[in-house]
Amino acid sequence: MKRRWAVCSIFVLSLVLLIGAGLSVSGKDGPRYGGTFQCALASEPGKLDMQMDTGVAASIPARHILEGLFSFDENYAPQPMLAFNWELDETGTVATFYLRRGVLFHSGKEMKAEDVLASLNRWGEYGLTSKALWTHVVDLVALDDYTIQLTLDEPFAPMTTYLANIYGGPSIYPKEIVEVAGDEPITPENVIGTGPYKFVEWKAGDYILLERFAGYASSPAPASGFAGEKVAYFDKLQFFFVAEDNARLVGIEAGTYDYVVNIPNDLLVNVEGNADVVPIITDHPPIYPIGLINNRTGLMTNSALKRAIITALDMEAIMLAGYGDPTFWSLNPSYFAPGIRWYTEGAGEGLYNEADPNKACQMAADAGYNNEAIRIIVAQDMTAQYNQALVVADQLKNAGFNIDLQVYDKATFFQIRNSRDDPEHPQWEIAFSFYSTTPDPSLVLMLNPAYAGWWDTPEIQTLRDELNKITDFSARHAKWEEIITLWYEQIPAIKFGDAFQLHLMRAEIGGGYGTPENPPMLSPYFWNSWKK
Repeated sequence: MKRRWAVCSIFVLSLVLLIGAGLSVSGKDGPRYGGTFQCALASEPGKLDMQMDTGVAASIPARHILEGLFSFDENYAPQPMLAFNWELDETGTVATFYLRRGVLFHSGKEMKAEDVLASLNRWGEYGLTSKALWTHVVDLVALDDYTIQLTLDEPFAPMTTYLANIYGGPSIYPKEIVEVAGDEPITPENVIGTGPYKFVEWKAGDYILLERFAGYASSPAPASGFAGEKVAYFDKLQFFFVAEDNARLVGIEAGTYDYVVNIPNDLLVNVEGNADVVPIITDHPPIYPIGLINNRTGLMTNSALKRAIITALDMEAIMLAGYGDPTFWSLNPSYFAPGIRWYTEGAGEGLYNEADPNKACQMAADAGYNNEAIRIIVAQDMTAQYNQALVVADQLKNAGFNIDLQVYDKATFFQIRNSRDDPEHPQWEIAFSFYSTTPDPSLVLMLNPAYAGWWDTPEIQTLRDELNKITDFSARHAKWEEIITLWYEQIPAIKFGDAFQLHLMRAEIGGGYGTPENPPMLSPYFWNSWKK
């Protein structure tokens, strides 16, 4: 009997030592705990308070600290996160959210309705993306410690999308933190969330350090994108600020970093054949290079002329100029990319990629074009957009248009593009930029009448209002298809295609991030990953 007890004790002790050393009992490449994951960001974030920041650089560490009532799955559909369920009444105006019990903040306090109310009220008043939803909020109350109720003045279909969005979105903090913060950004040491990692240190100009939160209560739902189960296998996550592209590349090759973001596409050849480095091409979702059109006043209020312009364009040549190797881009006339649930089949037929300068010239003449100057503005330090602008200018000149290409530094470009001064005398006709995928059409910037481009015809006003009131997805998708049809009639902007960014990861990182089973997201996440 004593011998049997001794053998069992030795086995248990060995198992404890294995786990403590970060070794897996499920196989060499299976999940294992331990170690520090090191990620190189391309820039230093401004803050970690995501109610007050829309930056991707900030979102990468912050996403591991903060959570909201909802989060996006791999298809960018909002799924319950800190809420375990919710319901909408038959009028579409009263939403009831049921909170998960036993969820702890990093301070050790249990999250309850009072914390959610305080966080939502602060976001509603000061948050960077709250206004579209919050202008419809009539009442927000706690029914008990784990139930809150939101009442709207009319149905607002993308409500859960707004609640899932981290960029300037409604992250949930302890009540006592947000009440003190008010309209000021929460300092990093007070960025206390419910996520799998908690804040430890921010060394300015160097790194942000997080460590595993031992009290983390994961969602029970299957892992999918930013939603579902999260397991913090790494002891610590360290995010370094490395602005130089080559420094990030050399660091991943040397094993200094486990993951690096935003490597220029032409540097992919440096790691081809390197078994230690895995390229991750972020085609899910891509970014959208776009020629924004000034629709407010002047020449570009003529939709027939805008249709003539797009008819002249060879999109393949334009995308090749901006992004080089076709590995990093694809042609796509739909605003949303294939694989995103808002993708629209058959968009732009008869206009997109026609590449017909003779037809365009005749269409322009029929539209009453009289050789007026079309001013194209672009920032030279936005390399892909600058290269695309050169090609577009050349193609339009070949079709008989009078093109005035104006090149600025980035700050001046945005100042001119966004200026609302003297609307009767616009300073530009086409402005080159790029846009990230949004999880819902209501967040597409070109649909915002206050956004540069100022698309606000009576037709889009009607469709925009109808879109936001429809709650059924199929009906909303059909309404979005109507908007895309109108887009190609009125041409508020010219989408050239889909472009993909390049990230790199060390091959010894397990968990499958960046694979078809776990596709890359708008920003990377490192829960459910481990070192093999």
